[in-house]
Amino acid sequence: MLKSTFQHLQGIGKKTERELWSKGLRTWDDYEKAHPRQYSLFKDCSPEEDSFLYQSRLAYESGNLQYFSEGLSTSEYYRLALEFPNEVLFLDIETTGLSLYYDIISMVGWSSGKKFGVYINGQDSSQLESALKNTKIIVTFNGIMFDLKFIEKYLNNPVIPPVHIDLRFFAKRVGLSGGQKAIEKKIGFQRKSDIEDMLGEAAPILWHKYRRGDMAAMKRLIEYNHADIEGMKFILDHCIEKYFEMDQIPKGIRKKPTFSKQKSIIQWAKRKTVSAKSQKIYIPKYLGSTKPLITYKELNCIQPLDDFCAIGIDLVSSEDRETGFCVLKGNQAVTRRIKTDEEIIKLSIENNAGIISIDSPLSIPKGRTSFFDDDPMRDEYGITRECERILKRRGISSYPCLIPSMQKLTRRGMVLAQKFRALGIPVIESYPGAAQDILSIPRKQAGLEYLVEGLKEFGLKGNFTDENISHDELDAVTSAIVGHFFWVGMYEGLGNPEEEYLIIPDLGADYKTRLSRVAIGLSGEIASGKTVVANYLKNHGYVGTRYSQVLEKLLLYNDETPSRTNLQKLGWKMNQEKGQRWLGKKTLELIDGQTKFVIDGMRFLEDRALMIETYGPSFIHIHLKSSKENREKRVRSQNSDPQVFNHRVEGEIKLVEKMAHYVINNDKTLNELYGALNAFLGELI
Repeated sequence: MLKSTFQHLQGIGKKTERELWSKGLRTWDDYEKAHPRQYSLFKDCSPEEDSFLYQSRLAYESGNLQYFSEGLSTSEYYRLALEFPNEVLFLDIETTGLSLYYDIISMVGWSSGKKFGVYINGQDSSQLESALKNTKIIVTFNGIMFDLKFIEKYLNNPVIPPVHIDLRFFAKRVGLSGGQKAIEKKIGFQRKSDIEDMLGEAAPILWHKYRRGDMAAMKRLIEYNHADIEGMKFILDHCIEKYFEMDQIPKGIRKKPTFSKQKSIIQWAKRKTVSAKSQKIYIPKYLGSTKPLITYKELNCIQPLDDFCAIGIDLVSSEDRETGFCVLKGNQAVTRRIKTDEEIIKLSIENNAGIISIDSPLSIPKGRTSFFDDDPMRDEYGITRECERILKRRGISSYPCLIPSMQKLTRRGMVLAQKFRALGIPVIESYPGAAQDILSIPRKQAGLEYLVEGLKEFGLKGNFTDENISHDELDAVTSAIVGHFFWVGMYEGLGNPEEEYLIIPDLGADYKTRLSRVAIGLSGEIASGKTVVANYLKNHGYVGTRYSQVLEKLLLYNDETPSRTNLQKLGWKMNQEKGQRWLGKKTLELIDGQTKFVIDGMRFLEDRALMIETYGPSFIHIHLKSSKENREKRVRSQNSDPQVFNHRVEGEIKLVEKMAHYVINNDKTLNELYGALNAFLGELI
């Protein structure tokens, strides 16, 4: 059929080609007989070389398919396959998941003619590389978006054939859409009964079983892959026939496709063959690691976790249903299912939670004003946050936070997070499925027993190992693990400051730099000496800022005097209207990028929560304590209004004091205060 093709020539499209055929010019020979060219006496070439189709003939005879591929649209590549059937390679990969970012190839199958070959991850890939190198046409289903991207990432500089027929798009042109299995059923392809209903989701499970010694699982995975490849041959033949009809290809030009008749078979080998060219398939014992990519023991070496408590919560949308809850102290996990926010908070406080990790959206898209579809800003700002778009680009599925089925969950998650933060307890958002993918721990969809095994291999112990617990509790365990990764600095925050961040493990994170930061927060009642301490620390290399700096700018912008009274008044107004978290974020912007700093003026428990959510164990909270008598003297000496002691903005100071890492008494001399600070600084070295 290729010698009847003209579309690869400049200036000739589908319509012109059809007109040529209708005039009886159905081959290159027909065309040249009807359009003889005068041989030029001034050209040093033969009549053949002066031919309009000389390059086409030369490429055809030499098998230079790249020449034709550069001139033809991809929808016409089937013509090359029909002309050079021995150059066609059908290929399909199996992976541990859908994410090119995190998942890996488990196996690759390919077929040329009646031959079928396999590459298993961890084994010699030379046969696969040779098959790719020595073919000129590759056929896949969704290979543009999936198979070839994995091949290019995980093989060592593979040679990809110049002609690629992606059946997902080729089939769509003849009205066949959906996945490969759906198309097969529409056109009558019948798989073997034992794998007929097997779905792609089973592939990661079979790989997981094989890694743990189940050789039959790999055999079944290969059989499934082989069925995919034979199905592709059937689809290609069917689509070519449909294409003939759709494009009204003259019957005299058509070449009957026979790829589905070239059925390959699986030839099993009982032992590994010496010949690299053998098509027999030997399944070796898996010799790679079956462990997660990192373990609790390794995290504990980075930052001590044995006395640290992370709470994991797999939240549901209503208090009428049970939420998965996990207390993870060190590597000891205790899970249960509970309903109400009140009980969740109570248990978290009782267990002295260092971080709360919630599997639920904890923010809404920037610009949105409510959770529900009647929000007037819905059409402009949508239902998806940046973190969810990033996950999608990485191949990890997640629900947009404001689709109808997620709206109530998002609302509950945000309300619960605010309750915790108002108590000074830091909260992060987590996504167990993404964390499990990153750590190479099987998701619950693979079977709860494999998820349990993965958590045990990570290094955790607890009731989940021998009790029949729910998948919600197991996801809560994973959320708690994300809290550990956050605490040791091995995490990535997906999102932006306005929408907050979704925390996922990052095995390549620069945790040393994160943990080397020193973020000091100062609290204390009015005139307890916070400014003196802040100045002392600044003289010792710390960058300094104050919550009141944000308020001062606002007052000056409105032509108001930044007195202590006015600062308190505005501070309370901002607390009530924009929220204390807003003021905290604005204050942190003043020291963005600094690794050694002090912030003066923490007054609310929520300030503490935000500092820990931002700096983890690098945050150090110092509370200055002084008698009322001494503080009143200092206020009088500054000519301030004594009523500043009783302002509502100071109402949580006593509670803030109880959560401080260090309490320094400032009722003695200045030298004694400096001595206490020197002792503190000495502990940091």
